[in-house]
Amino acid sequence: MNTMRILTTAQVRALEAAWIKNCHESWGMVLMEIAGLGASKLLLELMEGMPAAVTVICGRGNNGGDGLVVARHLHRAGLDVSVFMVGSPASGSGMSKDNQTNRDILQGLGVEINYITDNDLEPVKTSLWETSAIVDALLGTGLDREVEGVYAQVIELMNESARPILSIDIPSGVNSDTGQVMGVAVHAAATATFGSIKPGLLCHPGAGFAGDIRVIDIGLPLPETLPEALRDSLPQLDIPRWWLATAYDVQEKLPPRAVDSHKGSFGQILVVAGSLGMSGASLMSATASLRAGAGLAILATPKSLVRGLPAQEIIYKGLSETDAGSISLDGLRDLEAEMERAEVMIIGPGLSSNVDTIKFVHELIKKVRVPCVIDADGLNALSQNIKVLADTEGGFVFTPHPKELSRLMGKTVKEIQSDRIRSAQEAAKRFGVTIVLKGAHSVVATPDDDVYIVPTGNSGMATAGSGDVLSGVIAGLLGQGMNRTWAAVAGTYIHGAAGDLAAVELGEDGMVAGDIMDMVPTAIQMLREGIYPGSKLEQILSGVVAEVE
Repeated sequence: MNTMRILTTAQVRALEAAWIKNCHESWGMVLMEIAGLGASKLLLELMEGMPAAVTVICGRGNNGGDGLVVARHLHRAGLDVSVFMVGSPASGSGMSKDNQTNRDILQGLGVEINYITDNDLEPVKTSLWETSAIVDALLGTGLDREVEGVYAQVIELMNESARPILSIDIPSGVNSDTGQVMGVAVHAAATATFGSIKPGLLCHPGAGFAGDIRVIDIGLPLPETLPEALRDSLPQLDIPRWWLATAYDVQEKLPPRAVDSHKGSFGQILVVAGSLGMSGASLMSATASLRAGAGLAILATPKSLVRGLPAQEIIYKGLSETDAGSISLDGLRDLEAEMERAEVMIIGPGLSSNVDTIKFVHELIKKVRVPCVIDADGLNALSQNIKVLADTEGGFVFTPHPKELSRLMGKTVKEIQSDRIRSAQEAAKRFGVTIVLKGAHSVVATPDDDVYIVPTGNSGMATAGSGDVLSGVIAGLLGQGMNRTWAAVAGTYIHGAAGDLAAVELGEDGMVAGDIMDMVPTAIQMLREGIYPGSKLEQILSGVVAEVE
């Protein structure tokens, strides 16, 4: 599967409006018909072998109109279809034009429309308990307020029924741009989304409500395929540019390895990391850079720790240290020769929060002239004086988890997590760096407004040292000549893929960071050979996985 464009709600609506204006005002009904037909076919596929009774729950907007089209096609296929609509039966009361038209068509076929009000929920409750499957067409994209009243009650009834639910475009109650649950949301077994995958289907907690996601092509063009005159009149279609990273992307971008290469061909990585009791983080980061293909790794760490480090492929450089066993400000002088030779740097894993070490980090960052990954305590030190970035010439990749990004931006973790994509995007622009916001799913944002959602990874990767491995993998790719954006995207993808491979072998419960690191070379080789199947999400979107678990 090639790169997949992710469109915001505003972009989709602008695109639909432009296309309808460019074609004919009735094109909206055509799009709704194609969407409903595609969703009905998906439901029939998912229901194979089940009793043929379906309850369709509709709202009064275009999402409800899609649901009415689904109901019509299921009825024509011979299924026992019960249709409920929230609100008054009064003709046109709060209904979109296309919703009303499809309601009238459905009634013309003899299908009864039942109406749900606050005072009478028993009929819909009975239907939900007796049906085989549910179609959720209650609330669509663009939801920006808490779900309340009868809508919330109906969502709760759908969830309590324990029947498989197919959501139309987005599970009702999930914000389609952020993935936030607006009070209450439908727990779908599958989601049929139209034209383009929505950000809220990829960002948790919404991603956890979507079930298996299928993108149904409804004939809506992507922004880059619009007629030039029409595209130029809609600048909002080009920014933001959000993408779902895929195995195909990574395979295409992986740097070649010539037969006559030597260790100098693949980059010299300088890792500035570690403190008393935190040598594991520094070793993980340095070793992971080699596992990702770097030619040489030098670990600069407090000199008293060097003699206790294992003899392996890493070169050790001892630095002046504080009484607490962390790198001191004087360590800058010890690093001069290594910084002259380094082609890529990593700053941060296990450095500690010692006051003198923080000063060392600030002065070190000012001297960086090569691509540099900053992680963990490097980010925590930077959050105390972000202005030092103004004096730098190197290209930086930051790899924060939400708490670290909250410190850098002066926001709460809740604010960061409430809109992970735009939080990462804002940080990338503010600091002029590439941001990898770790989590499920990780977000890579660039200063140029490009955003990539990385779908690989699993809960077993929520373990100490996992982030240190990630910083090393990204640095290893930078050392082989990848630019910051693709080193960050591919590195994050490979890191997650390695975790997925480890989970297959070991299970998620007992995984440790070393298990992830050990699978990095295998993940890269599988990607190079085109045999890595991609994440489960990619498999579903490309049709490799058909069943709904």
